[in-house]
Amino acid sequence: MKFNNPIITGFNPDPSICRVGEDFYLVTSSFEYFPGLPLYHSKDLVNWEQIGHCITRKTQIQLSNQAPNAFGLYAPTIRYHEGRFYVVCTNVPNQGNFLIWTDDILGEWSDPIFLDLPGIDPSLLFDTNGKVYYTGTHKEIYLCEIDLETGKTSPRVNIWEGIGAADPEGPHLYQKDDYYYLAISEGGTGYGHMFTMARSKQIEGPYQPYENNPVLTNRSLPSAIQAIGHADLVQDSNGNWWAVCLGIRPLNEFPKRHLLGRETFLVPIDWSGEWPVFGNNGAVDLEMVGHELPEAPVAQLPSKEQFGKETLRLAWNTLYKNDSAHIFQDAHGLQLVGQKNTLDDQENVTWIGRRQQAFDCQMTAKFDSSNLVEGAEVGLTVFLNRAHHYEIAVQRQSSGIKALLRQRIGELSGVTKELVVEEINDTLYLQISANPKTYQFAAGTEEEMLQTIGEASNRYVTTEVGGVFTGVFLGMYATGNGQDLTEPITCEWCEYIENKE
Repeated sequence: MKFNNPIITGFNPDPSICRVGEDFYLVTSSFEYFPGLPLYHSKDLVNWEQIGHCITRKTQIQLSNQAPNAFGLYAPTIRYHEGRFYVVCTNVPNQGNFLIWTDDILGEWSDPIFLDLPGIDPSLLFDTNGKVYYTGTHKEIYLCEIDLETGKTSPRVNIWEGIGAADPEGPHLYQKDDYYYLAISEGGTGYGHMFTMARSKQIEGPYQPYENNPVLTNRSLPSAIQAIGHADLVQDSNGNWWAVCLGIRPLNEFPKRHLLGRETFLVPIDWSGEWPVFGNNGAVDLEMVGHELPEAPVAQLPSKEQFGKETLRLAWNTLYKNDSAHIFQDAHGLQLVGQKNTLDDQENVTWIGRRQQAFDCQMTAKFDSSNLVEGAEVGLTVFLNRAHHYEIAVQRQSSGIKALLRQRIGELSGVTKELVVEEINDTLYLQISANPKTYQFAAGTEEEMLQTIGEASNRYVTTEVGGVFTGVFLGMYATGNGQDLTEPITCEWCEYIENKE
């Protein structure tokens, strides 16, 4: 079958996958965003639907706010065994490695069992001998047995250092024929990223690396896809092998920069020989041909979300924690109670956003500004982190309602454009339009007559300029600019549209 990459767009790195019958389940890293660890379902590996999150309660995890898009939930692994789903993950730097589980993939996940194990990137193998093994990364790849009921482990054994490239990490073990195959990522999660493999007939090794490593990489290729790595393998019900991996789609400019974060890609595998052959001779393409699976399209939600009339969609995230005191739905819409902190601040910010998933897209929202007091503001934002973001903001001043475009670029911040919107009307429409080079910002009191305020280059919200491990979110926020507000500002609806080529 033919399919297009990426299969899950926008910031969705470090994918891990498992199969149960005809169903595939996939989880990705989420770092500082809450709820954490988005969970996806598919029947054909190409069409995916988000069905939940693994971290949904503040009692499960405390996410760090120390630095933007550099800490939080790293590299989960999902596995299924005897009716139960397991996820192992790392919460950096707070609580380390942990294990959670559920018997209902559409229900709640357990509170974590925290593991006395160092490093990052944990994985599980349910061995055919009945034992359960844990692999992790701490300078090199290590192995131990684990009791999934208690979290207790056997002494660690180092099993592989990789082939000599930087940052050997992200290990997964697979059993095939008479071997244990160990797959890891090396070269760092940037443009030198690659996926390597070794094997052994004994789980503790020694592991013999494949002579034609790396088995998967786009490094040094003139491809629209770069930084391929951190893969996980799965077999379909026909016995064919596939891999999901992360990668980036840099903007078409020099030097290379990427905007949408690390996304999830699909790679067919030919494992008819002793070693697997990934994709197009070890590379990933935007268009690929894979093993045949029955197509299973996913129903698409309407682009416009009517707040207060439906459950808040799974695409939305807040920063660090659930903040139901300041962000909540009622019969009138989504209520945003501004706090004294702004988008520049470390925590306690009234912000809710969703991943930008296409270069060409648009977000429009309708607000009721009747509760907007002088000095406060409500707006839409292009948000990479608290040091790199743009916003179209609306403020009520003594002279009336004013819209402004503000840009935060590292230590520099300023209002670059202003526009008087209306002195009387409390209904406001705000809009962000994205293309592969810029964001345009517009405002008005009538949806069909929005006035463009200004534009901003997207280069300052790319990972290479302002970020670490995440990608751009588009979102809504409210702030009292130094004062805590008591009355909420209502967003009646928000529409997110991707402009297909």
